[in-house]
Amino acid sequence: MVKITLVSLLHSHSAGFPVYPVSLLTSLLESHEGDLWLPARNGSDIAQLRKHAKGAQARELASLDAGWCDFATGKEGATAELDALANYDAEMMENLQMYWHSAAKINSPISDNLFELRREVVDEAHGAKLATAWLAQQQLRFEQLMSAAASGRDQLCFVEVESAYWLRQKLSETPDVELITPAF
Repeated sequence: MVKITLVSLLHSHSAGFPVYPVSLLTSLLESHEGDLWLPARNGSDIAQLRKHAKGAQARELASLDAGWCDFATGKEGATAELDALANYDAEMMENLQMYWHSAAKINSPISDNLFELRREVVDEAHGAKLATAWLAQQQLRFEQLMSAAASGRDQLCFVEVESAYWLRQKLSETPDVELITPAF
């Protein structure tokens, strides 16, 4: 049974949550012997992980950009759905400021649930085209991991906190995969 360790990354949110330092994430690289996966995204945490990849080149996950939706900037939207998304984002970030008081909370089922709910609000606000692109790219990431796992090598996969719920759910339903969430 192959082990796949899935770790949430804060990327653009990392400055607001000092409880999740990059050193905590890079420590996972030291004991890992298999493949390393990073998202095709910018962020200081991602850059540091690439730098500390023990000489092995990190593999790049499929980009989620075609279905990505940044957090709303607080401006009113053009529709009621976009207003709802902006309100959800503002409230969610306020709640996460209180909830994410430890690294374990960032990788918790509650965080996954919050981001899954946010995705439903995003899909309502932006429609089927964005939702379809999101699902297609998530599926491509899953297929990348399964193809690599077929070699029998363990996988260490860092993904955006906004998208971790999807892979965690899919991997937990996959036979012959032991899904690991690190204990921080």
